[in-house]
Amino acid sequence: MNILAFDTSTEKFSISILKNDKIVLNLSKILNKTYSKFLVSILKKSLEKSNLDIKKIDCILISLGPGSFTGIRLGIAAAKGLGMPHKICILGYSNMDVLVNSVDKNIKKKIITIIKSKKNDYYFQVFNTKKKPLIKTSFFSINNLPKFFFNKNVVFSGDLDLDLIKEIKKKNKFFFYKRKFSNARMLINLIKEKHYIKKNTSLDPIYVYNHYASKN
Repeated sequence: MNILAFDTSTEKFSISILKNDKIVLNLSKILNKTYSKFLVSILKKSLEKSNLDIKKIDCILISLGPGSFTGIRLGIAAAKGLGMPHKICILGYSNMDVLVNSVDKNIKKKIITIIKSKKNDYYFQVFNTKKKPLIKTSFFSINNLPKFFFNKNVVFSGDLDLDLIKEIKKKNKFFFYKRKFSNARMLINLIKEKHYIKKNTSLDPIYVYNHYASKN
């Protein structure tokens, strides 16, 4: 199986390539507002470095968010531009699914996945003990944390920066899984380990803020 997975939903771009069921490339790089200038060339160079012809790719996996409105759309466009001419399967995935499935399976608590948004905001989603979503992805401000964040029967996974950790610790001693790798790398690792990750053929971006959703 040959898979090209990449994520443009945050300022830190990541790509991972699986070739003949072996991970041959992992790369993460801060691109921020330069996605439109460098994205396609990085994808092509990564394939060249992996000695993998685009025609040999079985599937392209692209992050649908949540994250940057512009970054997500550019990523989807790039995936289509690379894959459609060669009739390659293109599937989208949620960053939240990757985060929740990176938590140890022996943890029998509700899981709250968190991704940094803009300024003082964070995206989050809550999953049950079987890693099934209990709510849709939403957001909160560090100045107004949801009350259930202080429940002792929850664990956190994702982007918990020092400011957020400090706020939660004021009322609760908690346990969290800090993101060890980039989204693309974690996704490929999970696929190799036979974890189930929901994939979407519709490629509809995950917009949390209403004003972005209305633009789509």
